[in-house]
Amino acid sequence: MRSICLSCFCLFLFLAVTKSQQFNPQFFCFEDAFLKEHTNDPVFQTKLLKDLGFDGMELLGTEQIETKLAALDEQHLRLFMVYMPVNLEDCEQSKTSLEEAIRKIAGRGVTLWLYVLSNTLKPSDPAGDAILVPILQDLADFALEYGVNLALYPHTGFWLEKVGDSVRLTAKINRRNVGAVFNLCHYLRVDERDDLEKKLVKAIPWLAAVSINGADDGETNRMDWERLIQPLGKGSFDVLQVLRILRDNQYRGPVGLQCYNIPGKPEEFLKISAESWKNYLDQLKKE
Repeated sequence: MRSICLSCFCLFLFLAVTKSQQFNPQFFCFEDAFLKEHTNDPVFQTKLLKDLGFDGMELLGTEQIETKLAALDEQHLRLFMVYMPVNLEDCEQSKTSLEEAIRKIAGRGVTLWLYVLSNTLKPSDPAGDAILVPILQDLADFALEYGVNLALYPHTGFWLEKVGDSVRLTAKINRRNVGAVFNLCHYLRVDERDDLEKKLVKAIPWLAAVSINGADDGETNRMDWERLIQPLGKGSFDVLQVLRILRDNQYRGPVGLQCYNIPGKPEEFLKISAESWKNYLDQLKKE
């Protein structure tokens, strides 16, 4: 009996330690941290991110991609994501632009995360699935040859608006290089706040990426972006609990820092965010 109890205790200890040790996601920064004119130099951006301990960044499209990739390479940082549009009413033209982007980032393991617009359909209307799914199946097959992945980015007010839309489409596309995305700020703005844990757990098996940021809690559907996008560690919303859910449900993808329209200098709010990220991971390892 004693040996059985000891074995059970050792297994519990092993699982607890393993759970904490394994949850150490790569952490990248959105390029929208650098939209102010004096911060648009890729050398400045990548050096700052390296100094603060980020693993890389996301890019808003492929403009000046060669210069930006060179700056990332110089700092031994990774390009994680490239943010690109798809228009349901002009899918073929969108597909052509995306194929050009895929060729530019070939062989780097980059993910195109796609936001999807419609001029005629309301957000989350599944009538658009029949249009989008075959286009993205073809694009995914094309991207696979270049070592590029696709992820479906939910965005407030767009046709692809909620994490549930992203999961539904990912399942229908059914390609191994296509995944869903959970964006904390957009979830809080348009989805059911009280169902966050349930919907996040359901989405995790499909997720290719997650984005987080500081935010306020409460009636989040009524809040503006000033309250829903803050430096990590700021605001009343418990971001640590989101990371805990990811850890406990074996999420293994990267985590991005949403920075849209945060006031102040990136040197300041990114430092706060990077320090908060490290503190969160330290707390999780102690649990």
